[in-house]
Amino acid sequence: MRYVFIINPKAGSENYLGKIKDIIENYFKENEAEYKIVETEYKGHAEDITRNETDIGDEVRIYGFGGDGTLLELARGAANKANAEIGIFPVGSGNDYVKCYGDREAFMSFENQMNGESIYVDGVNTENGVALNICSMGLDAKVAYNMVNFKNLPFVSGPLAYDLSVAKCLMGKIGEDLKITVKTVNGDINMEGTYLFALAASGMYYGGGYKGAPYAVTNDGLLDIVLIKKPPLYKIPKLIGIYKSGKHPENEYIKEYLTYIKGYEMEIESQKPAVCNYDGECDIKTNEKFSIAKNMIRFILPKGVSYNP
Repeated sequence: MRYVFIINPKAGSENYLGKIKDIIENYFKENEAEYKIVETEYKGHAEDITRNETDIGDEVRIYGFGGDGTLLELARGAANKANAEIGIFPVGSGNDYVKCYGDREAFMSFENQMNGESIYVDGVNTENGVALNICSMGLDAKVAYNMVNFKNLPFVSGPLAYDLSVAKCLMGKIGEDLKITVKTVNGDINMEGTYLFALAASGMYYGGGYKGAPYAVTNDGLLDIVLIKKPPLYKIPKLIGIYKSGKHPENEYIKEYLTYIKGYEMEIESQKPAVCNYDGECDIKTNEKFSIAKNMIRFILPKGVSYNP
């Protein structure tokens, strides 16, 4: 087994990243194996490194030190490569994907990561490439799109930046006129109307802790489809609070606006250009199709972390 450690120098504290290089080097003094440490230099660099390393063809474990953006790049670089496993030390601002498997701290132990086992997990096929966690069109995607304006402000964390972006977006136009087709094991479901957003999820969390798809299972071969129709404006603040907590599937307040189903594909047509979100990456589209990418990647669970959804 060969090991590659990809460090995003913009994620995490300088003190931590400085220490981790020493930890890696000391570990491999006692455990002989081929390894390398690479720092990313530009957006997309982690994806390029991962693709190059997996294309060699031998068994390789690739660990990223960063947030959900770094993990997305690793997933794109290693998607559908049977020889590769990817893992993440969640030192970014959001770290949402690892919440599907437990506490963030469980992923921070170097020793446990080295002794972890990988499982196959699903992803999401999109017209903008694969994603690992959650994709959407509408208000929540617009929030992710505008989040960058707050993320670099002093003393503003990732979750706070998301909440500030929510507040800003609520002051603008709300609702997208969408035609939606969801393919399920029982046939197609067609819907049309004005929606806050339409979401397709393999994972549960996004936006720094919003539990958008509380019933999602990362390896069940299905997407959790969450659709919320536009409610009266006065209901939106409470609705957002319910949604963030992940209690929306059972909540009476949101029931008449919510559709939550399992499917393997969702196609969306928007009357006007709308923002789409792909694990935090954004684009503006009028049409998009999200479909399940079954067993897309081998994801490393640290020793002591089990997945029993």
